[in-house]
Amino acid sequence: MKCLPRHRPWCLILLLVVAMPALPALAVEPPGRDAPSLAAREAELLERYRDLERSFLRLADLLAVSDPRRAGVLRSAFDRARQEQVQDRVAAIVIMLEQGQLLKAGTSQQDALAQFRGLLELLESGAGEQQLSDTSKEVRAILGRLATLIARQRALEGQTEAGDAVGELAEKQRVAADEAAALGDDVGRFAERFGDDRGDQNEPQKADPPAAGAEQTPGDGHPAPAEDQRPATDEQHDEQDDDGSRARRTRQRLEAAEKRMRQAREQLDGAERGEAREAQQRAVEELETARAELEEILRQVREEEVTRLLVQLEARIRGMLKAERGVLADAEKLSAVAAAQAERERQLEAARLSREQGAITVDAAKALTLLRDDGTAAAIPQALEQVHDDSAEAAARLTRGDVGRDTLGLLGDLVVGLEEMLAAIEKAQQAQQADEASPAGGRASAPGEQPLVDKLSELKMLRSLQLRVNTRTQRLSRLVDAAEEQPGEPELRAVLGRLAERQRAIERATRDIVEGLVE
Repeated sequence: MKCLPRHRPWCLILLLVVAMPALPALAVEPPGRDAPSLAAREAELLERYRDLERSFLRLADLLAVSDPRRAGVLRSAFDRARQEQVQDRVAAIVIMLEQGQLLKAGTSQQDALAQFRGLLELLESGAGEQQLSDTSKEVRAILGRLATLIARQRALEGQTEAGDAVGELAEKQRVAADEAAALGDDVGRFAERFGDDRGDQNEPQKADPPAAGAEQTPGDGHPAPAEDQRPATDEQHDEQDDDGSRARRTRQRLEAAEKRMRQAREQLDGAERGEAREAQQRAVEELETARAELEEILRQVREEEVTRLLVQLEARIRGMLKAERGVLADAEKLSAVAAAQAERERQLEAARLSREQGAITVDAAKALTLLRDDGTAAAIPQALEQVHDDSAEAAARLTRGDVGRDTLGLLGDLVVGLEEMLAAIEKAQQAQQADEASPAGGRASAPGEQPLVDKLSELKMLRSLQLRVNTRTQRLSRLVDAAEEQPGEPELRAVLGRLAERQRAIERATRDIVEGLVE
């Protein structure tokens, strides 16, 4: 299989994932003549990985204009590889093998393999997100054109009933039929791309004969193409219940609607107003059926988007929570022994904690970008923004060597906030899985508008945010009352300003949720 340049990172990662499992198995054999060969093979993998890591940024630069989302995925993969020090880990394995430390090398190889798999999942998820996003945009555009066509056809039906001039109506009907034909062609091309992109291997030819069969009924005043084209068995129906089949059925409905429109035009030319109106009505029915198929595609695409996003958020927030708990535990230890520890050692340890806290801040920013791009949640992005800001403040405090009560309280608040967010994400995942298993087929919502989390979870998150503001206000009040720890006026005003802004943000998020509930 030839690896195209744009797929090179994916191919190299896949090669590493395939090659690495064999090395730990060989590593259990006794040292001797096998150790140098294992070290050489590991060194070869190291060189391939270095090539891979360099290609991340090169390819990201090439795709920056034509495919910015994929370029962002590549840069994220590069950042993650550097953050996890993957290259250094593999280089260390080479040294272990050269020194004959096979068991230790085998354990390290398993860890490296898990990191490679994580990078591969990150790259694959980026490609899948782009595909889902493109599909959603295209379906929405088609739905917009279809809604306009339905409105126009309904207007023609009303004008026919009202007795408008048949000559003018016939010309308008011809224009509408041409629009239906153009839309049907576009949907047909979309169906082909959709089937290819989604791995839909159902035979598309099986969906075409009903459309051809519908052409045999132009003279019949009451054909029923929608019924004629239904699958004959339950098994066939199940096979055609995928999104690729829905796209093809949409094209068939548009073709049937076009035939009705041209039939109506011919009848208008013949001054057969009653028959023309009936054909127009049937055309509207076909168009509405096509719209229902497209809306179902959009709903399914949105469900996939939500599933992917929840998985990404769950993994990122879980990692942040684990890291934050570690920072809090180490900060508490440092605070407890600060008096007995040398100043230089204390500063070095605080600086290390600050770097770890800074990495958490970066992860929070990335997760916040995911939520803002989605745009269907109000409280969780606000909570994550507060986590980001508090994390940045905690990192700054640790940089100064501050591991006092306020800093520890801030770190504790971060742990609580991340725990609450993780619980909300996990609940949303459970609800998503229950919806997918339900015969009803998902939560009731407008096509393509399924929220990331339900409103009840959003309201609970708002309650937690409000309690946190209240707690900080009370903590600040106690600090001001304690004259020996009273902050200066500029610092006090800055803290109060941040609290006021958070209160306003909670108010905005509450209003957004309430308006969504009313709608």
